[in-house]
Amino acid sequence: MSSLILHIFKLLKDWQKALMFSFVSYMVVLFFIIVAIVFIFTGFSRNLPLIISISAGYMSVLIFTLIISRYLFKRRLVEQ
Repeated sequence: MSSLILHIFKLLKDWQKALMFSFVSYMVVLFFIIVAIVFIFTGFSRNLPLIISISAGYMSVLIFTLIISRYLFKRRLVEQ
C-alpha cells in the first residue's frame, strides 16, 4: 500500500504537490476550528448545525480557491 502511495506521489508535479499540501494544511485548521467550537460551546450534538454550516462554508471557499489556484498554476507554470 505504501509503495503505491509513493508511486503516485512521484508522478505528481511540484505544483500539484503544493496544492495537496495546502489542502491537508487547511483541513488541519478546520479540525481545530471544530474542536474549539465543541469546547467553547460545550457539546457536539447541540451545536451540530453550527458545525455543519461552518464546515460547509469553509469547504466551499477552500475548494473554490483551490480550483482557481490549480487553474493559475497549470496555466502560468511551464510544465516539464
